[in-house]
Amino acid sequence: MIRRIVVLALLVGGALLLEPLRVPTEGVIAPRSLFLFGILLLAADTLGALARDLKLPRIVGYVIAGLVLGPSLAGLVPGAVLEDLGMMKRLAVGLIGLLAGMELRMDDLKKRWQSIFAILVFQTLFVILVVAPAFMLASRWMPFASGYALVPLALIALLFATMLTVNSPMVTLALIEETHAHGPVAKTTLGVVLVADVVVIILFTIAYSLTQAALAGGGGAAGGLELVLRLGREVGGSLLAGGVIGGILALYVRYVKRELVLFAVVLVFATAAAAEALHFELLLSLLVAGFLVENGAPKQAEPLFHALELVAGPVFVIFFAMTGGELELRAFMSLWPMVLLITLLRGGALLFGNRLGARLGGAEEDVVRYGWMGLVPQAGVALGFASLVAERLPEVGVGLQALTIGVITHNTSIGPILFRAALARS
Repeated sequence: MIRRIVVLALLVGGALLLEPLRVPTEGVIAPRSLFLFGILLLAADTLGALARDLKLPRIVGYVIAGLVLGPSLAGLVPGAVLEDLGMMKRLAVGLIGLLAGMELRMDDLKKRWQSIFAILVFQTLFVILVVAPAFMLASRWMPFASGYALVPLALIALLFATMLTVNSPMVTLALIEETHAHGPVAKTTLGVVLVADVVVIILFTIAYSLTQAALAGGGGAAGGLELVLRLGREVGGSLLAGGVIGGILALYVRYVKRELVLFAVVLVFATAAAAEALHFELLLSLLVAGFLVENGAPKQAEPLFHALELVAGPVFVIFFAMTGGELELRAFMSLWPMVLLITLLRGGALLFGNRLGARLGGAEEDVVRYGWMGLVPQAGVALGFASLVAERLPEVGVGLQALTIGVITHNTSIGPILFRAALARS
């Protein structure tokens, strides 16, 4: 460990000394970006091992490495480099999506569908009913939200609360893989966060469209048509794409059976390009594909599942290190009283929503007591929503983005620790 830290310190020092000599380059990925990407991954892996030694989840170390080296603190890996390496993060998201979909088995869904459905409904409902009114009451102390009439303010609050209903399939899967947990909390939480991905896209699209129409002073039939088209493209398109990708993957694992990881990588890149062009969700489409392959041809899919498990470690390092780099401490510090208030309210809503849903759904006692801890983490999807709002609704979106990122920063830091504790107790 000491040797790795010394090597890392030398590389970071060298990168800082060479920064004034940097020559601008053009290309798909600049050589400097690849060099800094290597340093980021080495730092993340080192801090992940240190976190493990401290009895913390590895992904906490990965996120801290990205946060420290990223634009928020040291600035060694600036935002332009993270943007340059966006294709690497999309690859990680796609492979995680495939693996997560293959973890979701039909037998488990049949056994747990009542508890999964009830927890999903009540956690979503409680978060919206608690966070939205709190946002409205506190709007007078937030310059970007003050001065609006009741209806537009209520819709802005609904949009913000909807973004906070997002969970993190990536964190859930990473901790399940790290701890090798297969108990009721692990299986139920994974089911909830994966199904929630579909639900939250629908809710966000509705809330965003209503808010956009209210702020523009219009809406009507045109707004309703736009809403239907957007839902059809993002949800229906993702499900359709997942079916096509799942079919291709099923044929490959049945008849070819070779170079499974390489084929999965090529398939993810092709899907990412199609998702960008056709505006469907990359993660959701590959979740569906993985689910269909695993449950449609389980024997043939088993080698692919084990191959993806072997590469899961490096993939998680890439995703969470880059996620840490995208977090902004400035957003947390500028609005920290509101961030802490919203974080506590969201945590309380998840606690009571999970307990009520788990009891009504007939879940095991461990799920009733500890299941809410797996719903706290947030990551990529919530950040994507916040960026979209900032871009499309600049009058309130920039402020909403800062507040949302502040909450996500806190939840990304504390959430994995809570979920690991839940897995250890169940």
